[in-house]
Amino acid sequence: MIPVAVLLIFAAPAGPGLADKATPVALTGDSEMVSALARSLADRKIRVVSPAGMETVQVQVQPDASGIRLSIQDRNGHAVERIVANAEIAAAVVESWVREDLARPLLEPHEIATLERAMVTRARAPARLRTSSGASVTIAGVTSLATDGSLWIGAGLGACVRVGGFCVGLEAQVAGDSATMGNIGARYAALSCDGSNTNAQPQQRQLTRLGAEALVTADLPLRIGAGTFGPGIGLGAGWLSTSALLGDHSANATTVGLRAETRILLSWPLAWGLAVDLGLWADVLPFAHRNNFNTAGFDLPGEPLGFLRAQLGLRYGPLDRSH
Repeated sequence: MIPVAVLLIFAAPAGPGLADKATPVALTGDSEMVSALARSLADRKIRVVSPAGMETVQVQVQPDASGIRLSIQDRNGHAVERIVANAEIAAAVVESWVREDLARPLLEPHEIATLERAMVTRARAPARLRTSSGASVTIAGVTSLATDGSLWIGAGLGACVRVGGFCVGLEAQVAGDSATMGNIGARYAALSCDGSNTNAQPQQRQLTRLGAEALVTADLPLRIGAGTFGPGIGLGAGWLSTSALLGDHSANATTVGLRAETRILLSWPLAWGLAVDLGLWADVLPFAHRNNFNTAGFDLPGEPLGFLRAQLGLRYGPLDRSH
C-alpha cells in the first residue's frame, strides 16, 4: 500500500503546506525542455531558482531518443541520471528528490530509488514502442566491382525483423553495368545463309547488361557505441540480361541462377528512428555461365563469377533490439 500511496502523491501537485518542505530546484540544459519542466514543477508548487546554490537540487535536462534525460544532484552531492518520457514524469522524479517530507517518513532511500526506476521503466516502454516496432527497412545505393572487371551501379531495398539476436529479412537489388571499366563489349560478325561469317573483321560494339537479385538475409548486429556492427549472410536467386544492338541486328542472353553473399554492416543512429548504413558485400554466383554466349551473330560475354559491393543507405528502425 505504501508504494501505491506515494505514487498517487507524485501524480498530483503538492499542496501549499508541503511546498514549504521542498528544496528549491535549479534547472539547466535544453531551453525548451527546461521551460516545460519548470511549468510542471510550478504546478507541483516546487520552486525553481537561478542560479544554482548550495541549498538547491541541481537538475540538467537534455533530449534523449526515449524522451528526456535528467541529471540530478542534491545538496549533499548525491547524483543520479534518469530517462523519462515527458515533462510530467520528469517533474515527479525531481519531486521525489526535493520533497523530504515524503522521502524520510515513508520510505528508505533505496526504496525511493526503486520506485523511481519503476516509474522510469513504465515511462520508457511506450516511448520504445513508438521508436522501434521490432522491424527495420532500408534503402541504399550500391556500387559493385565484378570479377570480369566491370563496374556496376544500382540500388537496393531491404527489410528485416529481429529473431533472437539476429535480424532476418529479405533484400532486393537492381544494378546495371556502367560500361566505364573492364572493356567488356559485344563482338558482331554478320552470318550468311549457310552460317559462315561474311565479315573478315568482327565489329566491336558496346553492350548493355542489367542484373537483379532477391535474397533471404540474416544479420548478427553487435552493439558498438550507439550503433551496431556485425556480419551477415544471404541466399537467393539472381537474374542477368545481356543485350547488344548494331543497326538492325540485336541479340540477348538471359540467365537465372543461385546467388550467395556474405557481408559486414555498420549501422549508426541519426535521429527520428533513422540510421545510416555502411556495408561491404561479397557475392558469389556458384553456377555462373562463364563462357561467352554466341547468338544471332553476336559474341556476348558470360556471367561474372562474383561481385565485391559497397553500400551506403538509410535505415528506419534499429537493427539492435536494445535501441
